Amino acid sequence: MDEQERQLKRLLTGQRFHADGSRERMLEAAKALAGGYATATDGIAVLSDFQNNVRHIFSGRFGRTLGLPEYVENNDSAFEREVFDNIPHEELLERHILELRFFNYLRTVPTDKKTEYVASCLIHFRRADTAPTPILHTTRYLHCQPDSCVSLGLCTYVPMPLADGNTDGCIMNVCTGEAVKPELYGQCDGKMISGRQAEILSLLAKGYGSKQIADRLNISIHTVSRHRQDILSRLNVTNTTAAVEIAIRMRLI
Repeated sequence: MDEQERQLKRLLTGQRFHADGSRERMLEAAKALAGGYATATDGIAVLSDFQNNVRHIFSGRFGRTLGLPEYVENNDSAFEREVFDNIPHEELLERHILELRFFNYLRTVPTDKKTEYVASCLIHFRRADTAPTPILHTTRYLHCQPDSCVSLGLCTYVPMPLADGNTDGCIMNVCTGEAVKPELYGQCDGKMISGRQAEILSLLAKGYGSKQIADRLNISIHTVSRHRQDILSRLNVTNTTAAVEIAIRMRLI
C-alpha cells in the first residue's frame, strides 16, 4: 500500500463519526444504487463504508473480465485494493491526490450540498495481452453527517473506448453541470500548511537537515521539529518524503 493510499485511509476512516439511527437503511439503499450502476454500465462500483472500514464491490461484465466477482464484501479496508492493482502507479497516485483535494474542497461546502459534487478523472486499466483500457473514474460521497464527516462514498469505473488519453481530473457539481475552477479548490490546497511550514518543507525538499534549516531561518531546532510534525499531521502522511511528493504535486512548494 502506497503512502498516499494510507493517507486517504487515515483521513476518511479516522473521522469522528456519530450514531445515526437511519444509517442501516441508507447503507442498503446505497448498496442497491451501486449494484444498479454496475449492472447498467457493465463497469465497477465500489461502495466504501468509512465508518466501519468496509468495502462493497459490484461488478458488471467488464469488471468480471478482471476476475472480480459480481458482488463481494470485504471488511479489511474501505478501499478497493483489488481495483487499484490494475492501475499504473503514476495514475493511481494522481487519483489519490484528486480525492484528497475533493475531500478538502468539500469541507468548504455546506453539508446539504456536498452530495452534489463528484470528482472524476481518466485512468487506464492494465490488461494481459491487450493495450491498457481507458477508464472513466468518479468519486462521490453519498452520505455526509452534519459535522462534515463522510460516512459513505461511491467510486465507479467505466470503460471509455473513445477517450483521448487526457488524465487530468476535475471536480464538478452534478446538479448544475458546472466544473469547479482549479483555482478555487487550489485555494483549499494553500490552506493545508502555513507559509512557514511551506518554507521548511521547501528546504527539506532541497535536502536540508533540521539544524541547517534552524540556522538558515534563525529559529530553534525544537521549532523546526514541531513544524515538521505539524506538516506530517496536516498532510496526513508519516514521513517527509511523502510530504514533499504531495506538496510538489499540489504546488504547495
